[in-house]
Formats: sequence, structure tokens, C-alpha cells
Amino acid sequence: MFRTARELTRPSLSQEAQNTHDSGSESDNDEDTDRRQEPLTKADLHNMLKEATAEIKAHTAAELERHISGIKEDLEALNTRATQAESDITLLQSTSSQHGQDIYYLSDKIQYLEDSLEDLNNRSRRNNIRIRGLPEAVDADAILPTLRDLFHTILPDSTEQECDIERAHRALRPLALNPTSPRDVIVRMQHFATKEKIMAATRASPPKYGASTLAFFQDLAPSTLKKRRDLKPLTMALTKKGLKYRWGHPFKLQVRLDDQDHVLHHPAEMEDFATALGLQLFTGTQAADRYNTAHGEHHRAAQPPRNQAKKRPPPRAENTDPTAT
Repeated sequence: MFRTARELTRPSLSQEAQNTHDSGSESDNDEDTDRRQEPLTKADLHNMLKEATAEIKAHTAAELERHISGIKEDLEALNTRATQAESDITLLQSTSSQHGQDIYYLSDKIQYLEDSLEDLNNRSRRNNIRIRGLPEAVDADAILPTLRDLFHTILPDSTEQECDIERAHRALRPLALNPTSPRDVIVRMQHFATKEKIMAATRASPPKYGASTLAFFQDLAPSTLKKRRDLKPLTMALTKKGLKYRWGHPFKLQVRLDDQDHVLHHPAEMEDFATALGLQLFTGTQAADRYNTAHGEHHRAAQPPRNQAKKRPPPRAENTDPTAT
């Protein structure tokens, strides 16, 4: 009935391993079952919450790092653009300031050149006389002989050579509809001295041609005439106060007061010049009425200068001998 030890068969290794595996599986299943059956403790919940929190923090940190990295790149790009913009603005300000100085310098030079050109234009007309009032009935072919006779009448002691006329013609403008407003006659004398004698004689006693009274004027550049018209309120105020004035070249107006010559170089100085002389300028309709009733200006078809001059300093006094108009 009983077997001896030799009769007992030892199990093989594969059988032992299988048995061990089977017994281990059964024990694991038992542990899982026991674990599922056991309720979660506070420590378990705390650990789970801690793990979830750590996971959320890691994900959030990664996302923030990604977004912050993009924002940093944008800020660096904006900083670069702002630095470049500041540099460009500084350069533009410097360039604009330099351009302003250049414009001021060039404007001053342009004004100087225009004044010089105006002076040269007037000097080229030094021998010219502008005669107003000669009827249009005197045609182009009769102008020269008519003027020769007229000049011999004005200067009876002059010789034929002294009264030599280089050329003469009507002003280059359309014929006026009003026959009482003939075109001016521009005469260029051969000799400057003769021209000055004629101007002085006609200033004292204006000659006549038939029923027409002739007015003799110095022929001037249109820009000079424009400046003189602009100074009309001042010249009327000077005349009203009894102050004598004279025109000069390059353009200027000289007035003698209290043993000093006051000089005006441009119409922009008119108000300061009048204040220095204690004059009240005529303005508005008052000046217009006096202008319309005054003796005629040299000619009114003048073109204004292209560049308006900057306001010059107040008039200065010069110690020179006055010459009345």
C-alpha cells in the first residue's frame, strides 16, 4: 500500500514551471480582485490628484513656452523695426533741416539774381524815354520825324547829332478801343546826356502835340514798375506830408528826414519804413481813389517777379546828400 521513496516519481522541471506559473497567475488574479474590491483611500486620491496636477503643469508649461517663444520673436522683430524707424526718422530730420537751409540759401540767391537781372534790365533802358499821349494818328513811319521836331523844340540849342534817335516804336500791346488812350511810344536816344536834358526840361514844362499834353517817363523793367505800384500808399503818404523822395538803382526809395537819408529796398519793408518816418499809410478805397486821380504810372502791363522776396531788416539811415524828385 505504501510506496517507497524510489517508487515516487519526481516531477519534471517543465511541470514545476507550469505549476509555478499557474499558481502565480492565480495569486495575481486574486490580488487584482482583492484590489478592485478594496475602496480608494485618501492617500490614493491624493496621489492621483498629484499625478494629474503634475501632468497638467507640464503640458501648460510646454504650451506657455511655445507661445512665449513666438511672442519673443515678434517683440524682437518689432524692436528691430522700431530701431530702424528711429534711425530713418533721425536721418529724415537731419536731411529736412539741411534742405530747409539749402532752400533758404537758394531763395536768397534767386532773389539776388532776380534783383541783379532787374538792375541790368533797367540799366539797358537808361537811354530810353517812354512818351505817353502821342495820338495814334501819328503812324509808325511818321514817329521818328515827329519826335526829332519835338526834341528840337524842347532843346532848341541842341545839334542834330545830339538829338540823334537810335530807334522809336509804339508799345507792343494791342491798340486800345478808346482813342483818347493811345499806346505809349518808346524812344531810345543815342546819347544819355541828351536824354537826361529832355527829361529835365519836360519835367519842368510838359510839352504838347496839338491838343494832347505829352508825359515823359523813364522806361523801366516791368518788375520795377510792379514794386513802385506796390509802394503807392507810401509815396502818397510822403507827398501828403511834404517829404521829397527819389528812386534809385538797384531798386530803392530814398527819403531825406532830419539830415538823414532813409532807404527802402523792397515793398516788404514799407510798413516798417513808414513807422520809422512817422507816416500813416493809405489803405483800401482811400489809396485806390488817390491812385486813380494821381498822374499816370509809367505803364501798367507789368509782370510781377516770380520770387517774392523775404522781408528785409528795417530801413537804415545813410549820410548822403539828398536829391529831390
